[in-house]
Amino acid sequence: MLALPLSSRAADNGLMIDSATIASLQLRAQQASPREQVQMYADLADKISLLVSREIAEGEEEKAQATLHQLEACTAELESDLHRDSKGLKKTEMLLHATNRRLTDLVRSASGDMKPMVQSALRQLDKVQTALLSAVFEK
Repeated sequence: MLALPLSSRAADNGLMIDSATIASLQLRAQQASPREQVQMYADLADKISLLVSREIAEGEEEKAQATLHQLEACTAELESDLHRDSKGLKKTEMLLHATNRRLTDLVRSASGDMKPMVQSALRQLDKVQTALLSAVFEK
């Protein structure tokens, strides 16, 4: 197994993801070329899901609610960009699959107040993932 630097492992676990990181990734996705935006928004959705998981685990439900709204906006942008000539759709689908699993686990562990919001974000992500799978098989 390759040893990743500590910062990479921490970022993968969501420890280094914060609202500033999300804002930076969002700006990069908005400025990316049309072919790269789908992958960039999928990566952004994945990072947002890491942040919301951490916020819920730490009991920061108000922050988590705002972050879930960001996730829904990100997946809406992702869905609207799917019809462009995008590269790396299979890689994007794999990333969305991992994000979907994280949110599914989060639905199980979320408190009663947070559960409907996480379920809503998961439903939207499911819709985008289905559309992405259709796009992958069309090409």
